[in-house]
Amino acid sequence: MLGDEAFKLVKEAKNITDSHIPVYNDEQVRLVTQETRYLWTRIEEMIASLSSANTLPDSQSTDMFGTQPLDQFNSSTTKGSPSTPISTAHMDRENINGQTSLYILTVARNKRCLLAYHHRRTQFLRSLLWNLHLAPSLVPPEMSAHVSPEEQNFAREYARLNASYRDAVEEQLCPTDSLDWTANGEIPPRDLFIEVRVTKDCGEIVTENGVVNLQAGTQHYLRRSDIEHLLTIGYLEHIHPT
Repeated sequence: MLGDEAFKLVKEAKNITDSHIPVYNDEQVRLVTQETRYLWTRIEEMIASLSSANTLPDSQSTDMFGTQPLDQFNSSTTKGSPSTPISTAHMDRENINGQTSLYILTVARNKRCLLAYHHRRTQFLRSLLWNLHLAPSLVPPEMSAHVSPEEQNFAREYARLNASYRDAVEEQLCPTDSLDWTANGEIPPRDLFIEVRVTKDCGEIVTENGVVNLQAGTQHYLRRSDIEHLLTIGYLEHIHPT
């Protein structure tokens, strides 16, 4: 059935956890891309057949098998009988239009599934690298065996680019100090402000926007830099958006 192979890839991506990644399924990826190329070839062929059929005059129109429409056949063979209102050529065009639309949607779905599969795997690799202080050489051998050569190359390039950017920042902002971007073993956050829940009473803290009373059970929307230390020691819990 169309799309079944792509669905298998998505199920594999869903099985990726923080500590486990399945072996890269090169055969399944090949099957999905092979199906997608075949469908796109069929789409081009069907569009071409529709375009050529539309250029013929109605009196000379034929169906996809090169035969005359059914209404012309009936009118020429049956005296006094009304012509068939819908020709086989018209029915064939409707069928081809429907099949083309189905194939186009399947191609788009296959592409989304392929992107989702590879994106989930690169997410895992980025998280793993930050836990290992951006050192690809520290990746456990049993885990390295589960990633493809292209993914291994991605990991090396990702670590190299981060190191290059870090060196440029050090040179511009703190030439006498060394920045440790991997101190907490997490990917750097993108959001300046985050929503947090207070798990232990912290009392009042001073932020850039004023004084905030952090009582247990309350929720606040604060600048990450103001409460980073409280997140680290477990007094606050980051509420991730759903």
